[in-house]
Amino acid sequence: MASRYPANTRARDIDRASTAAILDAAFGDGQLSQEEHRAMTELAAGARTLDELEALVGDLQRPADAPPEARPPRETRRHLFTAAVAAAAVIAAVGAFTLTDSDDAQVPAPAAQPAALDLGAAQPVVIPTPDLTTREGMALFIDQYRAKFGDTVVDELNLYPGHANFERAQPWEPNRLVKYDYQGGFSRSGPPTTRKIDTPTIDLTSLDLDALAGIVAGAPTKINVPDAHIVYLGIDTDGGTPLVRIYASNDFDESGMIVVTPAGALLRVSPFGG
Repeated sequence: MASRYPANTRARDIDRASTAAILDAAFGDGQLSQEEHRAMTELAAGARTLDELEALVGDLQRPADAPPEARPPRETRRHLFTAAVAAAAVIAAVGAFTLTDSDDAQVPAPAAQPAALDLGAAQPVVIPTPDLTTREGMALFIDQYRAKFGDTVVDELNLYPGHANFERAQPWEPNRLVKYDYQGGFSRSGPPTTRKIDTPTIDLTSLDLDALAGIVAGAPTKINVPDAHIVYLGIDTDGGTPLVRIYASNDFDESGMIVVTPAGALLRVSPFGG
């Protein structure tokens, strides 16, 4: 995970994923024990900087196809070079001015100091994550999932109002299952485990968000609990058929469930007291 960035540069998700791939390869060829692999993978998932990642893999042999090291883009290096040239020009100009014989030269008045910035006047901007059981929340999750993994395929997904958890195949290793938590960002909830290659999957783009949002809105009445709130949406497969289970409950634990297809077609209602 050696890098040309400064050691304290913040790590990206792709840097953490690259480190995890190196750890997986090291575990596969016997460099790490199962316990070492589990602990180091968890540390990699929570690493904040590149030097934290490097500390985990610095003593490991790398496979030939290991991910490339992190390095500044060429555009950044060109800007750094331009800035260095400009700085050198300024230093040279100052030196020439100092060596000039100027008995009559007047010392310029010091520049006026800028007014102190009142940091207390700037209020932080907080962008809340929308309820993930709403259309807006589901759409946001799917967009961020696609940006994170490059696809929209899951084995199983549970959407709660404030967070989510899901299972999927590890990239490039369909026989490895990885569990993730989501709360505005993605984090692994454990080391990879064995996964059947033919495990049924669900493409999140098959969800009709408008139809599901309408069913969610009418769920309390449908399950005979008018004051119920949505607890979660479970998206999984039953015998290879994708299903969406909408579970709602109130403060008295009166609850019910609605089962629909990803397109919103009603399959089953389990009302309270039914």
